[in-house]
Amino acid sequence: MRVKHLVLFYSTSIKMSRTPDPAKMLIREQVTARIAALTEEEKKRQSEIVYNQVINHPHYKSANRIAIFMSTDQEINTMPIIAHIKARGAAAFVPQYAGGKMKMLKLEAGDETSMPLTRHGIAQHTKDMQREDALEKGLDLIIAPGVAFTKNGGRVGHGGGYYDKFLANLRANDSVPKILAVAFKCQVFDEVPMNEMDQRIDGVLFADD
Repeated sequence: MRVKHLVLFYSTSIKMSRTPDPAKMLIREQVTARIAALTEEEKKRQSEIVYNQVINHPHYKSANRIAIFMSTDQEINTMPIIAHIKARGAAAFVPQYAGGKMKMLKLEAGDETSMPLTRHGIAQHTKDMQREDALEKGLDLIIAPGVAFTKNGGRVGHGGGYYDKFLANLRANDSVPKILAVAFKCQVFDEVPMNEMDQRIDGVLFADD
């Protein structure tokens, strides 16, 4: 299952300075099982609801430079959102994981269908694809992935700390875009385990029905 590959990828691709948290490991296992139980029809239904929430959200409507992610089949489908970003003339940026760091690189025409998949099933720019780095001119909005969330901004990632480090760097330089997550309903909890290294987000969009 790709969701397990994602957890493995994010957990092992960099040297982690944090000690694995048993509570986070447990919640990742729970979410993996919950997503595995969803039918393709249900994932499509929830993805369509989240799409409409995103494109009608004030943070999205006011943003011109938007970081998003290339979804796998175990995540909310972000391809329609990416298409909408481009159709309205905004710039979309997606992660590139390399050398223990995450960059946000601009999606140019055709990238979505030409970027190769990593062995973990994640589409990303290759090192020889020269693209604008989002940090050159900043971002207005980040649409973030993750494993588990709370309605008041809690987030548990896949374990590698990429987004936490990226967001911490932005905040240290007083360059803080709005941050929204997109998720299946089964990924939203009343509480999630967090520590001082974990970065809070501005909200999570999900199909609450």
